[in-house]
Amino acid sequence: MSGPGQGTAAAGAADHPASASLFIVERRLPMINEYQLAVLQAALTAAASRFSSRGDGVRYLRSIFVARQERLLSLFVAETPEAVRAVNEAALIPFASIESAIELPGPAEP
Repeated sequence: MSGPGQGTAAAGAADHPASASLFIVERRLPMINEYQLAVLQAALTAAASRFSSRGDGVRYLRSIFVARQERLLSLFVAETPEAVRAVNEAALIPFASIESAIELPGPAEP
C-alpha cells in the first residue's frame, strides 16, 4: 500500500517519477450537462498536456461526476500541488479544493 499522498501502481505510478503524488480536485457544478462535462474534460486534458510537455511533472488521469451531489472529482498525478493548481487555473475551470490522495488497489482479478 502507498504512503500518504502517493499513487499506487493502479494509478500508473510506474510511469511517473518517484516523487509524483496523487491529487484530487473537487468542483461543484450545478446544472451541468453531458456536453459541458465533455468540454470540461477536453480543457483539462489539453491544459495538462501543455504543462506535461513543458516538463512540469503533472498528468491528468480522469474525472468522476457525482450527479446527485453535482460534484466533479478529477484525479491528477503531479510532483507538487502547485502544478495541479496551475493546470486547473489554465483550464479556466473553477475548483473548490485540491487535496493529496491515496489510491487503494481494487480486488485482484482472477
